[in-house]
Amino acid sequence: MEKDYVHGYSEEEANRLRYQANTLASIMHDDIKYPDGSRVLEAGCGVGAQTLMLAKNSPNAEIISIDISEDSLNQARDLIKKEGLNNVKFQREDIMDLPFDDEIFDHIFVCFRTSFKSSKSTLKTKKVFKNKRNYYCN
Repeated sequence: MEKDYVHGYSEEEANRLRYQANTLASIMHDDIKYPDGSRVLEAGCGVGAQTLMLAKNSPNAEIISIDISEDSLNQARDLIKKEGLNNVKFQREDIMDLPFDDEIFDHIFVCFRTSFKSSKSTLKTKKVFKNKRNYYCN
């Protein structure tokens, strides 16, 4: 499944993702603040560039960030740890085969899923949410 990411998993790609997130931060994240106690699924967290902003904007939300690449998850964990944030849990999961019960998340954040060869993955995430209106997909 990892080969489905069209940009690959190089260090150059990781740097591009961080740059992209920082460049778009005010456009994409200024108004994304999850209520205290919310359970949020970030599907396809990559190297944690978007995760960092979600976690900072919603310090009292529980964010579960998943990705299929263990290398990307390790980079994301390091970034969140370096920033001293403790409201994010990382899991290696396949977005096409989510292990979660139906309707356990209050919100979903899916960003840049068009970078994958399969667009069906975004649809697979919808079953785990309580309120389908809280589905942010870019």
